[in-house]
Amino acid sequence: MRKHRAPAPRLLRVLVAAIALLALLLSAVLLLAEQLRSQRETQPAERLAPVGGRWINAGDASVFVQQWGPADGPMLLLVHGTGAWSGTWFELPDALAAAGWRVVAVDLPPFGLSHVAASPADYTRTAQARRLLAVVDALGGRDVVLVGHSFGAGPALEAALQDKTRLGRLVLVDPALGLGPAGEPPACEPEGTMDRVFAVGALRRTLVGGIATQPRFTPWLLSQFVHRKEAVDTARVPAYQRPMRRIDFSAGLADWALAFSRASCEPARSLDPKALAAWSAERKLPLRLIWGDQDSITPLAQAQALQRWLPDARLDVIAGVGHIPHIEAPEAFARTLLQAVAAPKAGAP
Repeated sequence: MRKHRAPAPRLLRVLVAAIALLALLLSAVLLLAEQLRSQRETQPAERLAPVGGRWINAGDASVFVQQWGPADGPMLLLVHGTGAWSGTWFELPDALAAAGWRVVAVDLPPFGLSHVAASPADYTRTAQARRLLAVVDALGGRDVVLVGHSFGAGPALEAALQDKTRLGRLVLVDPALGLGPAGEPPACEPEGTMDRVFAVGALRRTLVGGIATQPRFTPWLLSQFVHRKEAVDTARVPAYQRPMRRIDFSAGLADWALAFSRASCEPARSLDPKALAAWSAERKLPLRLIWGDQDSITPLAQAQALQRWLPDARLDVIAGVGHIPHIEAPEAFARTLLQAVAAPKAGAP
């Protein structure tokens, strides 16, 4: 009598073959992504720099800044969000400069044209705050208005907590401070799935180079942050793509992404609601919050939570706008920001 062979070994072989094929395909995709990245990132930062920009020595980092407006005007420092840089504020600096402000837009490393010289690079919120204050010192700023958007709001808030004499007002725009959807305080969650993936250096650099800094994905990625999709147009997208040609841009961004995935575990005072409340009561630094009411990245509930910890913070809400108000509603945002910072009398045209 003929015996029938058990199907399990055959099924196992098919499964192993499928896994091997999938691994081969994934390796090919990653290899292609790495090849495209190396072909793209060939330009030194100096060649990509807009005319008039400059680098400032911030200790462990060389920080690129651009300036607009009267050299003797009161300083307003713009700090960008994730994926942005000093060249993605578009019409805003000119609008602020026309009101008499000395506008300085900074590239927080590794974004834009800035870079950290030390290895390993320190991308913690505390380190970024020190770099912002170093820029203020280098430019001779006093009573500076500090405006932080999205990811940039964390270092801006931390800088305000570190500062004793240099800052005069703080504005946080749709701040990404690591709060929960309903405004829950930041929770340290080490060893998360993303953290484990990003812990592998070569893998995270390839993933970042193949997706986040791959120009063909820029419009789609940018559209995930806005409510008004028409804001992601051919006039704006190239500005976001410009730094992607910088040598080793993806490597720096990948290391920053790992640090950002661990940000809730940092010992930064700006992550502690009790420390924020105590600072707010002691410092009395004028604080404004500007929020898009359609922001799905940092929902409006987070603003209400911040107001509980920072009771003196005033909230301005822009209707019909998502996470990037300065490209979704440029005129409305400029008007709201100028009202928030109380446009200067001296030096205004």
